[in-house]
Amino acid sequence: MYICRSMRHIYLLFFCVLVYAGACAQDKGSYGKDFSQGNSLLLEKKYAQALPCFMRAYKTDSSAANISYKIGRCYFGIPGKRDSALAYFERAQRDASSPHNTNYYIGIIYQHQSKFGEAINSFKAFRQFVLAKDSLAEVDHRIEQCSNARMFVMAPNSARVVNMGDSINNGYSDYNPVVPADENSVIFTSNRPVGNAMGDLHSYIYISTRKSDSSWSSARMFDKSLNGMIENESSFITADGQQLFISGNNGKTTSVLTSFPGENSWDVPQDPGGDINNPPHAGSVCVSPDGNTLYFVSERPDGFGGKDIWRCVKLPNGKWSLAVNLGNTINTPYNEETPFMHSDGKTFFFSSEGHTGIGGYDIFFTQLLDNGKWVEPFNLGYPINSPDDDTHFSLSLDGKRAYFSSDRPGGKGGMDIYEIFMPGSGEKPLTVIKGQVLLSGGNALPDAVHIVATDNVSGVIVGDFKPVKTTGDYTIIVPPGKSYTLSYQNDTKEFYNEVIEVPSDAGYKEIRKALTLSPLTWKVTAVDTLSNGNHH
Repeated sequence: MYICRSMRHIYLLFFCVLVYAGACAQDKGSYGKDFSQGNSLLLEKKYAQALPCFMRAYKTDSSAANISYKIGRCYFGIPGKRDSALAYFERAQRDASSPHNTNYYIGIIYQHQSKFGEAINSFKAFRQFVLAKDSLAEVDHRIEQCSNARMFVMAPNSARVVNMGDSINNGYSDYNPVVPADENSVIFTSNRPVGNAMGDLHSYIYISTRKSDSSWSSARMFDKSLNGMIENESSFITADGQQLFISGNNGKTTSVLTSFPGENSWDVPQDPGGDINNPPHAGSVCVSPDGNTLYFVSERPDGFGGKDIWRCVKLPNGKWSLAVNLGNTINTPYNEETPFMHSDGKTFFFSSEGHTGIGGYDIFFTQLLDNGKWVEPFNLGYPINSPDDDTHFSLSLDGKRAYFSSDRPGGKGGMDIYEIFMPGSGEKPLTVIKGQVLLSGGNALPDAVHIVATDNVSGVIVGDFKPVKTTGDYTIIVPPGKSYTLSYQNDTKEFYNEVIEVPSDAGYKEIRKALTLSPLTWKVTAVDTLSNGNHH
């Protein structure tokens, strides 16, 4: 009887061992399957899809440093989830077998959390294992950025950076703000879901308008005229609001495209010509206030490294010249992006991963000298620049406000669009002529009506401006210290002209005009007012 009872205990123990061994074998098989599937997705940079695989494997066995590292890599690669990676990287780091570049990723997270001392220590810990010359340069660049950041944060400027709110920003990336001269609307890009779209998110172009209380309306997506490609991004609008540049990707190449306003919407964007899109993959663009120089970003083989800024000039036949690199005063071995020329025709802004940056893309400005050379670029400083990506900066006509996009902490998610108020900034010495050309009786304005501004001393045409067909609104921007003739024309026939004298000591001024035309006689009734500008 005793033997039978003992045998029952032995059989029960043996059964439990078999069940446990089977479970362990099943767990190991499940772990291997999840880990292998996660690795395949990680190699394809499908971080969000790989993460659940690694998390299941981690739940089965969290002891190996490599699984913590893999989870960290997934979180690091998912927009807005970078901080979640830190705990897993630090867990992996405690194991001597963890990959050496664990310290590199920890350093980047610390840098973006503004923990610059800790970031420098992590980069230095990684540096001792780096052999490749290019990789050493990258780590040293990161260390230099953290040192720069310490300096800028200790001496912040007076700028006030304000998130533009829920009407424009949401939990996805919102970026590339394009603001006309009147600042009454903002055109921007977002990769938010469209309708019931699932899976990969594509970028589309939206618009928000300023309401009477200076708040912003809910963003509205443009129709397929501007959003007809796989990826569509806003880039630049001329001061008069009459020409919009976008960046479009058809699944193979990215091209600069331009559109003009039609009756009810923007026309289908077209290639601006020249060699702007040859070779392919041209990106951000802006045009000088006189319309004669186009600046754009391209990663061409004869540049200084990565993306560079190039320029084309308008030829006598109206076409764009071959592209010329802006040179190594502007371009670096790192990427440059999002050029913007202010309406003064001299102050030039751009974003760069090089120069004296503090992390990611920083915004810099330079001046175009009369001899065609550029002044050494200057960092806009903290808090405009952050350890994250700060791009697509544009400055208001009077120099008091600016708009840009950033993925800094505290946003709505991904990239957000911000407005900058700069109380200590001096006004830009510009005269802005804003007005309307209307036909009496409410008749539609002919397509051929335009306004030619000519420098009276040199005889050079400084701009040819078209009123908005639906409203008759126009904007003309001229620098101080000169005399100009404004010729109002129907095709090539002048029906009105006037001379405007702009003193050299003039600050920012706005001249408002209202011209009412008789459609039969082209007789003009003009009303003028002068102000110091309209500050929102």
